[in-house]
Amino acid sequence: MTFQAACYLALLGRLWFTGLAARYKFLCCYLVLEILGTGGLAWLSIRSWTYAIAYFCITPILWILGYLVVLELCWLILEDYPGIAGAGRRIVTLTMGIAVLLAFGVGAYGLIVHKGDIPFLRSFSIVHMSVRVGLLVFLLVIQYFVFLFRLTLPRNRKIYGIGYAVCWTLALAADAVSMNVGVHLSSRIDSTEMLICSGLLIAGAIMLKPEGELRQAVAEPETDEKRAIVRQKLTEMNEVLMGVGKRIKKKNGG
Repeated sequence: MTFQAACYLALLGRLWFTGLAARYKFLCCYLVLEILGTGGLAWLSIRSWTYAIAYFCITPILWILGYLVVLELCWLILEDYPGIAGAGRRIVTLTMGIAVLLAFGVGAYGLIVHKGDIPFLRSFSIVHMSVRVGLLVFLLVIQYFVFLFRLTLPRNRKIYGIGYAVCWTLALAADAVSMNVGVHLSSRIDSTEMLICSGLLIAGAIMLKPEGELRQAVAEPETDEKRAIVRQKLTEMNEVLMGVGKRIKKKNGG
């Protein structure tokens, strides 16, 4: 088992033995698949067909789970704010749709720019990076949503959201650089990114605790007037996102 797989296992074990796994189901599923993929692939030759088949089967599932983990985090944030939960869920769903469209657009653009006899691995790498771009946009919008409405979150939600955003940002940056440098330097960049993310996994395993799930005293706007203001902001945000979504879809030829 690789060091990174061991770090995934440490975080999964922490969630399981503290009872937090019931709260973070998609995160646990993501960690299990990462453990199987990272740990299992380490025992295979990178030049073998078995490695290739396993990698190209596991990675798309991780893409889907990556989005579901963020969606799960959003639902957990909104459950503490029943007064704006309905409007918040619409914003989150729309944002996720835009992120997927953006990922499709980035992937399509990359394939067009590098059209011709593109090796399959190169094409897969472009799609892989575009999915990460979409996911990162999704994460950033959610962070902006929390900041804009000054939502007070339990400690675990903050650790979860910040740690996940940092990991995906590093992964995207490493992908972008690795695609434009030599193999030797690319390997060093990937190793550095994995080492930092492993450190974040260990930090999460240490910092996530059952008491970190305690809800804050100020759970939602206290008056009808404040609720109305928040809902109005959500409506405006919804209209902006719908406009962005339509423009992206139009540019993608939809």
